Amino acid sequence: MGETIPLFEPSFNKSLRVETRPERLSSEAGVMLQREAFERTGIISWMSARLEDSRDQSRVKHSLSELLRDSLTMMGQGWDDQRDASTLGNDPMLAACGSDGRGESVIDRGLASQPTISRLLDMLAHEHNLDVLNKALLKLVEQRIRSRNKGRRARTMTIDVDGVPLQAHGQQPGSAFSGHTGQRQHYPLFALCAETGDMIGVLLRPGNAGPASEAAALVPRLVEYLRTHVAEQVRVRLDAGFADANTLAALDAHKIEFIARLPRNQALERHFEPHRYRCGRPSKREREWTREISYQAGTWDHPRRVVMVIRERPGELFRDAFYLVTNVCGSQRFVRSHYQRRGKAEAHFGEFKDVVGESLPCTCRGKATEQQVLARSQALLGLRALAYQLLHILRESMERATGDGWTLRRLREQVLKSAVRVLRHARKLQVILERRCAKHWRALLRRLPKEYPAPG
Repeated sequence: MGETIPLFEPSFNKSLRVETRPERLSSEAGVMLQREAFERTGIISWMSARLEDSRDQSRVKHSLSELLRDSLTMMGQGWDDQRDASTLGNDPMLAACGSDGRGESVIDRGLASQPTISRLLDMLAHEHNLDVLNKALLKLVEQRIRSRNKGRRARTMTIDVDGVPLQAHGQQPGSAFSGHTGQRQHYPLFALCAETGDMIGVLLRPGNAGPASEAAALVPRLVEYLRTHVAEQVRVRLDAGFADANTLAALDAHKIEFIARLPRNQALERHFEPHRYRCGRPSKREREWTREISYQAGTWDHPRRVVMVIRERPGELFRDAFYLVTNVCGSQRFVRSHYQRRGKAEAHFGEFKDVVGESLPCTCRGKATEQQVLARSQALLGLRALAYQLLHILRESMERATGDGWTLRRLREQVLKSAVRVLRHARKLQVILERRCAKHWRALLRRLPKEYPAPG
């Protein structure tokens, strides 16, 4: 097996001794679950067949599919820095689960180096390849929704759209200081399926972009695809920053139903004034009811339906209110309750930042122009969205198996970050998993669908 090297003898207990040996050990056993998700969805094969590989094929050591698997599994395991590729270069599980090959020799494969992964981002930054990345997210959503509905489209679907600030730790092109968050950042636009938590689309924007910047172009494009392939009716939920004239006009033009919160202003407060003061005895519990008004902001081209949600809290003399603009034909109660379920999306956006990565560290080193770096950052953001989506597939299977809620961080720490020992014997690879994780693996694999509908 090789030389045993004494490493450490702790002072608190002389009976303990730490040694290092050249054995095939790994703490990244979860990449096997990720690879199983790749195979069952078929998404890596779908992407590889459509991406344009500009490399000289006679000099290629790592295929495009291997580079995609290595990048996505490293992100899923929490290794979001490209320099981590050298640290993990000889990890047997990453080598085996990222390889195109079969048989016991796959653990001898070395991972791609940091420069090779950088060249992958350069390749994905081309316009055609960025389009493939964006469609891959939609394909995964389509697969999951149709598998739940026996191959048919869902009846209804709600999209939550919001900007998510990603902190920049430097002067990356496209980043800017935001007085609202007090940091230098990128400010990408995210779209999420409210019912399932699936990531639908991501779009990189400058750090000082307005909340609704480019939403008028992104949202109709996503809804058009979803209406055709995923759901018969698609509704959009928006935060207060998206109730601008351009976004609402674009949604109206494409006949997209929406519910958006309005920022408070004096005109709306005048409508609320007759309801501001409590009458009679205070209620023993919090109360909430609605009133409907017609309201036209200065930039809107016509009046719109606004539902005023009034709140009365015990012990408070003054009531409070918030305002929802909508073109939905449902009742006031439906508009209010449907918007108030938006908190689930906020939790998913926070998970993306916490687990998949908060920064986009692409820079202008070398001869890259600012536009090339922005395209590279968009490609990296697209890869991270795919990594999130694949972790979400595993998380949902775990929730169905256990009946408990699982965060992505809990999934990673208790299931994916598992230790294994890899033995090569009789032309076979034997992976010995630590026992504490075995029950989680067994439960997850039992509920992970055997096969998703093939991506079209």
